[in-house]
Amino acid sequence: MSQQSDAPAGAVSETYDVFADAGATTALGGNIHVGYWTDETRGLSLIEATDRLTDLVAARLAPAGGDHLLDVGCGNGHPALRVAEAHDVHVTGINVNAQQVADATGLAEKSPAAERLEFRLADVRELPFAEGGFASAMAIETLLHLADQTPALRELHRVVRPGGLLVIADLCLREPFVGADRELLEGMLDVYEIARISTVEEHREQLESTGWEVLELTDIGEQVRPSFGHAAEAFRGLAGQLPDPQGAAQLASAADLMETFGAHPQAGYALITARRR
Repeated sequence: MSQQSDAPAGAVSETYDVFADAGATTALGGNIHVGYWTDETRGLSLIEATDRLTDLVAARLAPAGGDHLLDVGCGNGHPALRVAEAHDVHVTGINVNAQQVADATGLAEKSPAAERLEFRLADVRELPFAEGGFASAMAIETLLHLADQTPALRELHRVVRPGGLLVIADLCLREPFVGADRELLEGMLDVYEIARISTVEEHREQLESTGWEVLELTDIGEQVRPSFGHAAEAFRGLAGQLPDPQGAAQLASAADLMETFGAHPQAGYALITARRR
């Protein structure tokens, strides 16, 4: 079963502001998601590995030149820029955080793909777009902030054209956390404003119940697992530079929590490709 709490959009936005103010986004190389390593690429930096995850998502979108893609929970725009520049496509990014939308817009202005990029303040559960307006959509570590993902998946089904693709990269649970592990999970949900971490099968059920045909659902948890240690190390470095002792202690505690969760054998990561029926 999924394990969840309650994370309103405003609380999610505020949490990202707090981490950004502490320098966490910069420390992670601009991307606000995990990285991807294989045995052959263990030497990649966290920045390189997070870009590699973006590339994995983009490859599954199978973008054709001129396509219009939707980036759900676009962060500060790095994945959208990378996809737009590499594939000659238009990308519209949405986010509930106004500062990240502003940062993404500023970043896009310096991109050779500037005319093909747009960032808007919007909630995935109530999208301001016409039906079938996008060739495909991607959601990298976005849906985990929604306790009920059904409205979001239905809205994405509405705005993606028939036959279009949705690619999701998100945390998943291999088995529910119980006993002492439950406290670890609850801490992770609370600190990072995560509303829901679904099992692999729950991801599948949620998609199929909202009109999506699941083409691929893979747990790549072992390939992303180093991310948690790298991010925790970066957070500890930032904590040591903060002038506020309380803020430094909170960031260090968040780092410990992330590293412990990431090392847990039941913490997985789902890479999903679905097609609109």
